[in-house]
Amino acid sequence: MLIVIDDVLDEAHRQAVVGFFSQSDEARKMKWERGGVDSLRGNKSPMALLLTRASQFFDLSDMIGSEYWAHYGTRPDWHIDKDEKLHQMSGNTECPICSIVYYADVDVVGGNFVTETASVKPVTNRMIVFSPGLMHGVEKYTGTRLSVAVNPWARKPLGYA
Repeated sequence: MLIVIDDVLDEAHRQAVVGFFSQSDEARKMKWERGGVDSLRGNKSPMALLLTRASQFFDLSDMIGSEYWAHYGTRPDWHIDKDEKLHQMSGNTECPICSIVYYADVDVVGGNFVTETASVKPVTNRMIVFSPGLMHGVEKYTGTRLSVAVNPWARKPLGYA
């Protein structure tokens, strides 16, 4: 399943995402945030709002936390979202409950989000939510693109303290 949602955040929350992830390379690194679906109720943080929207399409009741990071000017090659450390250590592949890509600020030519069967144009304030294990990547592009990835997990991925 692949869902595309436009106009996901109000302008203040979208700007908060842009401000946070634009400040430094450190801000864009992978982070773990603890909290289940109950922690989303009434939470107005941008990450909670993205997860709340995703919960309309995927059952997040088993979520114990989420990892998130940003791509700013980078282009991930073909991959599936998975516990990278577990895969590196054992070869096993465990995936998050679903995956979320949020386009916080986009001014590009090209750069579509692609799967084997779909191509989605990156548009500012657009969110893509998709099933675990879906092979995906990003086409080449020119311009600037700030995208945020969020993966809700039923267990904490290895590599986080």
